[in-house]
Amino acid sequence: MKREVFLERKNDLVDLVNSILAKNDIGEQDKVSLNTLLDLLILYSYENRLGQKGLLTHTIIDSLELDYSMGKKFINFDNDIS
Repeated sequence: MKREVFLERKNDLVDLVNSILAKNDIGEQDKVSLNTLLDLLILYSYENRLGQKGLLTHTIIDSLELDYSMGKKFINFDNDIS
């Protein structure tokens, strides 16, 4: 994955999470899960992407309660890292 693609996809995910968090109608558990995703995305940089690969996927599967479509977007991003 090229730097530009990585950064664009990462920023799209950050924007998506922030737009959902800005809504007033989300539950507390969703807020916790989304903030956890933001915290994990901060750890991902282009330079360390290979070392971080899998962290989002494992966290989503093992620890977070997310809507399937939301989780899938993050898992796809994580899986596509090369």
